[in-house]
Amino acid sequence: MTTMNVQTNTQLDRNQWLKLGLITAVASVAAVFIVQIAAMAIWPEIALFKPLDSLARTAVFTAIPAAAATALFAWLARRKADPVPTFLVISAVVLVLSIIPDYLLPVEYKTFLASNVTAFLHVVAAVVTVSVLVIGYRRQAGA
Repeated sequence: MTTMNVQTNTQLDRNQWLKLGLITAVASVAAVFIVQIAAMAIWPEIALFKPLDSLARTAVFTAIPAAAATALFAWLARRKADPVPTFLVISAVVLVLSIIPDYLLPVEYKTFLASNVTAFLHVVAAVVTVSVLVIGYRRQAGA
């Protein structure tokens, strides 16, 4: 007798999405904190740049996009057989758009270095957010 391993895709329920979103937000905030604190230790002058002068602000501006990404991914998962490619494209576009203000907005103490560090923090948050969501979704949904 032979057996076949058949992998079925299941939809995540609301509680699973909430848990995945919370894990994603915490991981993203932690990663951004580590990089931001390290950058400020190396270049203390960047702390004068408003986007980098508060860890509380950093937490809010990292956790909210992580929650939005979770909601977007959950929405795509209900509508597409394979939501990952679409989610990756949208995430890449949003990342590029999120970096532009770091260089263009007239903010006091903005330097090229401070803008680069802030842009890099966007990349860190995006990589962690997207990775945790995609890996978590695939593990839970059997995708």
